[in-house]
Amino acid sequence: MRAAVLYEHNSPLVIEEVEVDPPKSGEVLVRMAASGVCHSDLHMLRGVHPSPLPAILGHEGAGVVEEIGPGVANVQPGDHVVLSWLPYCGHCRMCARGRPNICEDVAWSEVGTMADGTVRFHKGGKRVHHYIATSSFAELSVVPAQSAIPVDPSLPLIELSLMGCAAATGVGAVFNTARVRPGDTVAVVGCGGVGLNCVQGAAIANAGAIIAVDTEPRKLELARSLGATHAVNPSNTPVTEAVRGLLGADGVDHSFEAIGNPATIELAIRLVGRGGQAILIGMAPPEARVPFDALNVTFQEIDIRGCWYGSVRPPVDFPLLVDLYRGGKLRLDSMINTCTLDEVNDAFRTMESGKVARSMIVHGSNDGATRGSPGEDR
Repeated sequence: MRAAVLYEHNSPLVIEEVEVDPPKSGEVLVRMAASGVCHSDLHMLRGVHPSPLPAILGHEGAGVVEEIGPGVANVQPGDHVVLSWLPYCGHCRMCARGRPNICEDVAWSEVGTMADGTVRFHKGGKRVHHYIATSSFAELSVVPAQSAIPVDPSLPLIELSLMGCAAATGVGAVFNTARVRPGDTVAVVGCGGVGLNCVQGAAIANAGAIIAVDTEPRKLELARSLGATHAVNPSNTPVTEAVRGLLGADGVDHSFEAIGNPATIELAIRLVGRGGQAILIGMAPPEARVPFDALNVTFQEIDIRGCWYGSVRPPVDFPLLVDLYRGGKLRLDSMINTCTLDEVNDAFRTMESGKVARSMIVHGSNDGATRGSPGEDR
């Protein structure tokens, strides 16, 4: 099969033939239909949040189940699936509390292997690592069975693939983490794929004022089309003053930071009014530190909350997202710019320019996939 492999940080991905083993117990082989190009992939490429190399990147995807390993009961060959990039054990303290997104027993996914400590990809007899148990920048990928969420085969996989990260994270942040209520006021700082889905989530939740903040005019226009009631461009408008002026209040009930930049995190905290909360979604660099007015946070009872993957419970939340999409409430097509696997490096450059919400790799069929022997540990 063909895949996009990262061999060295800050170097282009190499599009090449890679061998893939059949799935082992509790695993599923998926033929990818589409894969989103996300900022988390860029962080890996740049070495900001590194994991072992070489590796096949990509963590937002959808496809068709081609083969299942022993013990798999939730899907069958031929099923259409959306991939959740964060597996969970189902029995640790956090899973027992209904918070599988912060499972305590998935460290294996952070070091580029499957749960048994081995890999399913190899090239010339050498290991090629997985990327957070998904590796969707490939024509075929082996994933944990629990990460493959079956969906209605009549729905387009290209659009549904966006649910695997951007929609689940953005809408989940609104529904699960912040629990936005009708009439609440919202500010979204950063209107890429995740931020735009925060906007949509707030609109679906019947929020009152929904203020989109971004420096790219096209993204602000897109945010308005998806439910934002106001748009503020920090390039030409002081954001804090503008938001307070729009609301006639000291700040919003909920702010969502979807970039991971210390300056925009600080801004998101400043935008919160009395009794409100700032939800931090974007992946900040490990060394990032953010100053805030501690007395004001205490005096006004402001919450600063982290949000990992929209606080999702994949078996529950993914079907909900599909229902919202099917009902026309969740719109995904307008965010997507398609490309081929061969154009993935161009997609990263486009992302860094800030001109698109989400580039989506559309995979062509490839019946000549190569497999290694089932028992090999590479």
